[in-house]
Amino acid sequence: MGRADGPCSATLRIWIPSGKSDVYASVRERAGDFKISLHESGECNAGLTNQFAAREEAVVAAMGGSRHQSRWMRVTHTGSRVVTPLQFALPSSELRTWRGISAQDSAITWIDPPSEGRSIIVSCLFSGQSLLDDEWPGRQNGTHLVRSRHLPNGEKFWLLWQDCPTTAHEQSMPAKARSLMGQPGWVRFSRIADDSPPAARVMIFKESRRDGLLVVLDAAVDCAAPASEH
Repeated sequence: MGRADGPCSATLRIWIPSGKSDVYASVRERAGDFKISLHESGECNAGLTNQFAAREEAVVAAMGGSRHQSRWMRVTHTGSRVVTPLQFALPSSELRTWRGISAQDSAITWIDPPSEGRSIIVSCLFSGQSLLDDEWPGRQNGTHLVRSRHLPNGEKFWLLWQDCPTTAHEQSMPAKARSLMGQPGWVRFSRIADDSPPAARVMIFKESRRDGLLVVLDAAVDCAAPASEH
């Protein structure tokens, strides 16, 4: 979200393997380090990739011995009911000019940045296949369709975005994360040394078990501790 030659967020990557009903999400710049899995069974998890976790034994130990930071369940179904297990929050306050991307990169769908005090919310939804593409969820309330996909298990996956006011909760998440980074008990990834430059972005996970929803907020690190610390 943002502009190729100006302030922007991290680049989200959301994909479905051919012939599968599992949906995966990450950010393009860190896809080899962590991912979010929305499995056909309804089991969902977010954390380090297998390959990255194998190189980061100290971090996995600090996470309680599991490479997964979040685990939750989503409802699987058919029909017109809609379930939202994952959202990305991209606040305008967190946009930065931090790396260049070609505006001609056809793999990226650019979303115009919101005005001050607002956020782009990118949602991953599931429904039955009875909903048509021109009847996408939330259309009457201002959602925009990026794409949809019929899945082999009979569900339909929707990728949507909406321009919304930034909530007080979303405003507090970056400040809280910055205050926690670097405190005693945090473990550095092995590639991070004391003189390593700070990462440009940090992904903040907030799980709601009641709603079966994981919200991932993309924030700018600025002068805080490296985003790769955990």
